[in-house]
Amino acid sequence: MRNAKTKIVLLSLAALVCGIALSISGTATIAGLEAVSARTLTEAPTLTREAVDQLLDAFIPSAMARLHVPGVTFVAVKDGEILTMRGFGYSDIEAGKGVDPATTVFRAASVSKVFTGMAVMQLAERGIADLDKDVNAYVRGFSIPPTYPEPITLRRLLTHTAGFDERNLGMSEFGSRVYPKLGEYLAAELPRRIRPAGQEIQYSNHGAALAGYVVECAGGLPFAEYIKANILAPLGMESSDFQLTPDIEQHLSSSYQWRRGKYVKAPYVHINVAPAGALMTTAADMAKFMMANLAGGEPDGARVLGAEYVEAMQTQQFTNDPRVPGIGYAWFMGRRNGRRVVLHGGDLWGFSTQLLLAPDENLGLFVSGNSSGAAPLGHELVKALFDTFFPSLEAADASSVVQPAKDMSTLGVADMAGAPRELAGVYRMTRCPVATADKAISLLTQFRVTAHDDGTLALAFPAGYGMPMTTWAPAGPGLYRDTAGDDVMAFDKWKTVARRARPSRMYIGSWAFERVPVYETASFTLAVVAAMAAVFVWAALAWVFGRKVSGLAAVLGLVNLAAIAGIAGSLLAIPAWELTTAVPTITKASLALPLVGVALALALVWQTMRRTAANRRRQRWTFYSRRARKGLTGIVLPWLVIAADGAFIWLLHTWNLLGWRF
Repeated sequence: MRNAKTKIVLLSLAALVCGIALSISGTATIAGLEAVSARTLTEAPTLTREAVDQLLDAFIPSAMARLHVPGVTFVAVKDGEILTMRGFGYSDIEAGKGVDPATTVFRAASVSKVFTGMAVMQLAERGIADLDKDVNAYVRGFSIPPTYPEPITLRRLLTHTAGFDERNLGMSEFGSRVYPKLGEYLAAELPRRIRPAGQEIQYSNHGAALAGYVVECAGGLPFAEYIKANILAPLGMESSDFQLTPDIEQHLSSSYQWRRGKYVKAPYVHINVAPAGALMTTAADMAKFMMANLAGGEPDGARVLGAEYVEAMQTQQFTNDPRVPGIGYAWFMGRRNGRRVVLHGGDLWGFSTQLLLAPDENLGLFVSGNSSGAAPLGHELVKALFDTFFPSLEAADASSVVQPAKDMSTLGVADMAGAPRELAGVYRMTRCPVATADKAISLLTQFRVTAHDDGTLALAFPAGYGMPMTTWAPAGPGLYRDTAGDDVMAFDKWKTVARRARPSRMYIGSWAFERVPVYETASFTLAVVAAMAAVFVWAALAWVFGRKVSGLAAVLGLVNLAAIAGIAGSLLAIPAWELTTAVPTITKASLALPLVGVALALALVWQTMRRTAANRRRQRWTFYSRRARKGLTGIVLPWLVIAADGAFIWLLHTWNLLGWRF
């Protein structure tokens, strides 16, 4: 639930109206990791407990200090056995409680979706559910409207191709032990459909939650109880649950944020979309789950799913483009040093988890940490492990990573000619919200592609992702490959604008990105905000210092400045983890002020027009005479304030911030 660290609408509002500079930054390359990556196949050590432990001891403690991660749990399985299982640091800093991989519980966030996918496949195997049947046949208490002819099926939900919009606000509860039931929540909060099912992978927490609700309705048990009875208990995962039971709470790690040079503990926040992200588990339990998936669903006789269905989950079922990896049922497809892997990550308010299986190597890795810095730590650790024990077999091109495209019909002239500058621009994930105020989050989640003279592309991640800038080399028409890994970037859906052919879509693995219109880029938005704020400040100061300016213009400027200050103040007063629960009252009040500004702007237009007409009647009007009589401030400023207010309203409308569209 990446993005949950992915900050929701309030932070975006502050960026929108305060002009906070969004800079693209990345972490420096780690010298030690470079050394690990330099190993050749002939130098690769044997994968043993001692060798893995040596790497973990050399890498994890230093990475924890660098990335500010208090605690990490890790387990690796190989050939049906635990290779090594380790705990590092603290699960509770204040109590001095260390991480025990056998008993310390971490929140696995979106890794939950793999369990939900397995539950759905169990029902399919038993003939209780049909992957291609309209889910309206299963759900109770509400129905999904037929926005498009294509029905939403379990197959579409498990491959994130149902076409739901994204939504963050209201997705969680804080400070209460009474939570809405899954069906009640979905009936009230399920996002609307914004594209036909089966068109594109658009990662959806609510889609996964809907799949979990089908499990609940068709399986005859509340979702958490079904998972416990049909997956956790048969596998002996006694320290795992989708509910915060007293035993789980006793062993649950705290999560932390690094603020002003120290760790600040975050409280427990309940997830309403439980099937999408509520799993709490230990490294020891996840070892059992990984071995079950690597053993065809039957580890040591404890059968949870038939081998045919396990294989289907780990086989690509959909891709945005045949040139890039796609998704199976809940599992994402990928490559590590040329080797096939299936994987899923999870991020949730200070917890970050990586789950990866290499089926052909009979290998499984699980790593989780209790701060946001655990996200880059997990990626770096997996890379270090593969570079050390499974280095690249050869310098393969992109055709060895993914299936080559069979249809190049949508590629443009510029693409076929290899003009990388036509690919440069600002992109955002298609999973960004469209219909609600959450849309403003895309201001903080924009990716920038730049072209180099040597034909390569550079990809800069959004600030806060903690990811370094990456370089991509040409690998075919409209296709680029990460020079430091196996990831492939493809461009498609070309459009001609001003005689220039440019792609409207970029795909990196299973993730789809759309080119951002100029007027929705962060740089343009911040420039407009800065210009508007300057006009409002000018009007206020002109009035304060007694210049001949309409008092109404000054009041309008002050109202809009107050709106900006109110939204910024609410950001400073409320922690980020609390913002998915509800929109603060102060934010709602601040967003009401621009509506007051509209009334003031209309009054100012009327006043200015009347004064202009009156002055024309009294004397022959010239710009010089008006300037001599009123001064430039009195002549121009009222109209500038009116124009700035109009721009402010347009900007708020663009980001769904008018009318409290929460």
